[in-house]
Amino acid sequence: MVTRHERKVLAAVYSLALTGGGATVGTLSERLGLGPREVRSHLAALEEEGLVALVRGRASVTRKGRRRIRVVFIGGGFEVIHYGHIYTISKARSLGDVLVVAVARDGTIRRRKHREPVSSERERVELLSSLRQVDAAILGVEGDIYETLERASPDLVVLGYDQHHVAADIEREAKARGVRLKVMRLDSPHPGLKTSSLLNEL
Repeated sequence: MVTRHERKVLAAVYSLALTGGGATVGTLSERLGLGPREVRSHLAALEEEGLVALVRGRASVTRKGRRRIRVVFIGGGFEVIHYGHIYTISKARSLGDVLVVAVARDGTIRRRKHREPVSSERERVELLSSLRQVDAAILGVEGDIYETLERASPDLVVLGYDQHHVAADIEREAKARGVRLKVMRLDSPHPGLKTSSLLNEL
C-alpha cells in the first residue's frame, strides 16, 4: 500500500524525469521539502515495491509505479497569465496527482495568431514552472500535439472552454499511438476573459 507521502515522491520522480532535471535525492529533497534521509527512506520503500528504479543515483518511475499516480495534462500559449488560466490550472491540478502543462512554441503562436508572441516560449515555461499547481511545464512539439502526449502519456487531458480541439478525436488518435487517456472540457467563470481581448486593451 502506497502512503500519501510515497505517492508524492512518485509524482515528483515522474515530474522531474519528464522535465529533464533528473530525480536525485537532492532534487527530490528540494522539490518535496524533505530531508535527504527521509527521501532515501521513501525511495528505498518504493524500490522494494517495484514502483521506482534507481540507477546511478537517479530514480525513475516503473510501469507499475506509473499506474499508482494520475497524470493530468493541459496545453496552451499562456502568453499573458490571467485569472482564466489560473482557474483552469487549479481545476486541472485537483483532478490528479501530477499536472503537466505543455507550452505552445513561438512558431505555433506566430502561425495561429499572425503576430509575435508576447513572451518567449522559454519565459513562458519558466513562469508556469514557478506556479505551485504545476508539477511539470514542458515545451510542446510544433505541429503535432500527439508527440507531446506520447511523451507525457497522461491519464487525463483537460481542455479549456474555448480550445478548438475535439475530445473524441484526441482520444482516438492517442489510442492509435498507444496512449490510453480520457479528455474532459472545463467551463469558465469568466468566458470573456481571453489573452486576445487583454492585448486589444493595451
